[in-house]
Amino acid sequence: MRQAIHRAAATATLTILLAGGLTVAAGAWGAQDTRPQPQDAKEKEKKPETAKEPRKDAAKQEGVTAEVDLGALDKIGDTCWADLRAKRVYFAHESLGGEIAKGVETVLSRKPELALKVLSYRDEDREAHRRERRGADEADAFARPGIFHATIGHNGEPEDKIDAFEEFLLSPDASKVDIAILKFSCSDIGRSTDVNRVFDRYAQAVESIRAARPNLTIVHCTAPLREPEHGAKAAVKKMVGMGPDAANATRGRYNDLLRKRFANEPVLDIAAAESRRLDGTSETVVVKNERWPALAPEFGTGSHDLTEAGRVVLGREFLLALSHCCEAAKGKQPAVTAAPTEDAGSTD
Repeated sequence: MRQAIHRAAATATLTILLAGGLTVAAGAWGAQDTRPQPQDAKEKEKKPETAKEPRKDAAKQEGVTAEVDLGALDKIGDTCWADLRAKRVYFAHESLGGEIAKGVETVLSRKPELALKVLSYRDEDREAHRRERRGADEADAFARPGIFHATIGHNGEPEDKIDAFEEFLLSPDASKVDIAILKFSCSDIGRSTDVNRVFDRYAQAVESIRAARPNLTIVHCTAPLREPEHGAKAAVKKMVGMGPDAANATRGRYNDLLRKRFANEPVLDIAAAESRRLDGTSETVVVKNERWPALAPEFGTGSHDLTEAGRVVLGREFLLALSHCCEAAKGKQPAVTAAPTEDAGSTD
């Protein structure tokens, strides 16, 4: 009874806090000071809430991007890249996926010898319709090889995205697709998501697609992460099981299910890449005495976007995941990267 009262009081206080009615400082509960204050003092109070500190400037960000090691791509044989140049890759996403596509383009600009092309499925589909009107033989978007990225479904509705992914790959429009990837958004898996239900639906769709398209390779994709929150508000949110840390824990549980089920298949492990800092340590958070990966600070902008370094890292990981789809690599897939361990560097 006492625990229930405490939790209800904490939740009510959080609601008031987020509305700006109370402040929490130094871990103590306190009523807002309503005494008249000088104008300068009021401005100082408001500034932290309204003014956002500028993120890394362009020059610094360019330097951080240059630190991203692309050496792993050099270890992939030319035969594999030649094989991928003949493939049609369908990358279904929403939001963050477009930034990953930009990251792939940046990596390819630094590695022109790979000679892969990133294309918008929407643009190619429009061109296909123009060819069809002209009576051309190739009247489909996948008339040429390339990495085709396309938006799918609506954020916050992961099962709808899975349905759309399955429906498209089973349609005649996707008959030429060789490799397919479905990426969720952060909003698809939040703290209250039933990850078992979402994962079971995804696994079911994979089996259905494989039964109909046995020659199609599916690259599985872990759910992306958000940056940890710090300060008094973050502490209150964590106390009542809310905030990005709790959501990252839920995403971690989904990602563990995916890694375990598809351990010997190609996996684009976004979560592992996002949580691994450039110095090799891991960004993690603790939720209910369990440690979970979180988005590393150098990869997040604080507004749910990726920094340039974050885009390049995920662009590199995207290409590495594709390299496991080469003919020479089939049947030799290594186990996917595990989540950060307890003894890794962390942020609580």
